[in-house]
Amino acid sequence: MKTKLSILMLVFCCVFLSCDKSDDDSTSVSNFYKGADTSASVADLTGIWAIFNVGFQGDVAEVPVVYPDCGRDFIIFSENGIYTEYLFQHSGCEYQLNSLNWSLNKGIINLFNEFGQSEELVITKLNANELVFKMKLDVDEDGTLDVVNVFLKPYTPKEIDIVTPTFKRNQDAAFDQLLSFSWQSYQGFNDFERYEVYRSIGGNCNFADAELIATISEVNTTVFTDLTPPAEAYLCYYLKVYTDRGLLGQSYGHFVHTENIRAQPVTLYKPDILGSAIQFNWQASTDPYFSHYELAFSNFGGGYATGQQVYSVAIINDREVTKYLDEHPPLLENPFYVLYVHNIFGNRTEFYNSQVTTFQEVPFKRPEILSLSQVQSYTIDPENTVVYFYGKEGSSRNMSHIHRFNYSSNQTEAISNLGTTYTTNIPIKYINSGYGGEIIVEQGSDLAVYDAMTLKYKYTLDLKIQGANDFSYSSLGYWIVVNKENIYTYVRDNANMNLVDTKPHFSNYQNSNHYKAFVLRNNNILLGHYNEPNSYLYALSANGTMTQEQMVPIPIKANWEGDSRYNATGNYVINFSENRLYSTANFTLMESFESPYFPSGTSKDGGLIFGSNNDPDWQITEESIHAKEAVIYNRQTQKSSTVSTIGYPHVIFENAFGDIISISSGLKKDDIGQNINDKGDLFLEVIQWP
Repeated sequence: MKTKLSILMLVFCCVFLSCDKSDDDSTSVSNFYKGADTSASVADLTGIWAIFNVGFQGDVAEVPVVYPDCGRDFIIFSENGIYTEYLFQHSGCEYQLNSLNWSLNKGIINLFNEFGQSEELVITKLNANELVFKMKLDVDEDGTLDVVNVFLKPYTPKEIDIVTPTFKRNQDAAFDQLLSFSWQSYQGFNDFERYEVYRSIGGNCNFADAELIATISEVNTTVFTDLTPPAEAYLCYYLKVYTDRGLLGQSYGHFVHTENIRAQPVTLYKPDILGSAIQFNWQASTDPYFSHYELAFSNFGGGYATGQQVYSVAIINDREVTKYLDEHPPLLENPFYVLYVHNIFGNRTEFYNSQVTTFQEVPFKRPEILSLSQVQSYTIDPENTVVYFYGKEGSSRNMSHIHRFNYSSNQTEAISNLGTTYTTNIPIKYINSGYGGEIIVEQGSDLAVYDAMTLKYKYTLDLKIQGANDFSYSSLGYWIVVNKENIYTYVRDNANMNLVDTKPHFSNYQNSNHYKAFVLRNNNILLGHYNEPNSYLYALSANGTMTQEQMVPIPIKANWEGDSRYNATGNYVINFSENRLYSTANFTLMESFESPYFPSGTSKDGGLIFGSNNDPDWQITEESIHAKEAVIYNRQTQKSSTVSTIGYPHVIFENAFGDIISISSGLKKDDIGQNINDKGDLFLEVIQWP
């Protein structure tokens, strides 16, 4: 075993020494132990030494300083029996340490390690000013050991700070989200006193404003974690090292942007449903930077999804409080609840974590929530607190059914026993044509009939035409049907439809389905199309025949984005998409209004217009400005009033009892036809006005 310092120095010196001389007695291995200074003592040997010369075969060469700024390489014989070499690696004065054990016996130094390897040095001279020893080395690499003489003098090395340059964020995974720092321990030759850790606030790393936050007197304690930092966006940390000689060095400031310190998640346990409330429990947080818990609900679980909305339920500031009873669950079918942990730096945990259960889907639905995830159309019972909805439960792949929902009792009183086969663009309608109340659904150009009370399928009325685009019923007892070519009148005999009359309408066939026919109170028929600026007016006679009276300047703007309604008492047609009323008495523009910006209904007497100011085209996010407000316009005063609502209003109407009713959603959505994650959130509420 050879020490690395000796190898490096002798190889260097051999460049200057003649290696072709024959060995003499003084350099013979056989004479290696000859001349040992048996009076050499441990006390005289203990200290710091540097090699100044090397001798071989009678020649002595000076050992130069390789890195002048750093000084000589040096060795230390310590009192504790540790032999240490300090070898500078480059001009930056970073050094390598080689450490062995040593002992002295009758002038022989024994260097050894824990593996049982050893090497002997023979002291030939030792006093306060000089140390000379012999060692064995194969100088000429001929396979035979040679003896060289090493001349050392006491040395006071220049102390180099190699500690503070190693000060950095702790890379250990256990400290990933902590303000933790590590550094290389002090291994110098002076007496260690302390490490000092400082912290400053702000992004400039100004040491003048730094605060001493830790003093560490144990040399091998080289990790510090700040568990009580201020709640600041920017922090800076520094390290100072002191020996018995004073300040050894100070590190550069280590900047930390605390928005990158993520809060540590906790487990949200499976909740308990307690009647109309939900009990939540979770694991207590051990995050040292804990600020508060936040319980929230969402219509999606896991990570971000298009249409996801997340709303706060409760804030809990005490880390020891690990339960919450939600007595007012959201207006959402089977909501997802998530537990966020916030830290003092304003950061919170993610919705989803692969290691910890952070959210739970709760199988809970408030009774007022419709079981429909998607509504394609609806119709209002003119005599009861009932609305009929045509749509789908759960997945959008499911078949559509009709639901009879009583909003007084919050009960779904019936669901159609037979799902529909064909999709339809025509809204379902409640019609009583002498056979009791019935719900009519267009199906493949025919009309499917369901009993309005039980929603049992009765039969389908065969129209014997191609492509029905709208239908209605006249108090004269005739059914009016429109397709893209003609308008038809029928008389019904139970399950049979008998054609009475046919009249043509617009010569320009429209590709879309946006035809609409209104039966006016004088039994005239007004027929229009979204793309046409005028509408046809037909007179319906008592025998069911039609006479084309005239073209009138009333556009009927009913399409996917807006509807048109006929108000018999007010004697007008209202186009919701343009906020205009047209008289059905003299067929002129009656008036226009500004607010509500998006109307959806009128009062029975036509004096009030209902709607909201929520734009269906607004992007839906938690921050969007959708408001839980209904807007009611009074035509007489020409003023609008805003009324707070429980949910987001979509369709507002007046029922048979004078109540103003809103079909609302618990979450933001474009319209009642939007399916978000197959969850229901529609309900009906009574608007308290005035």
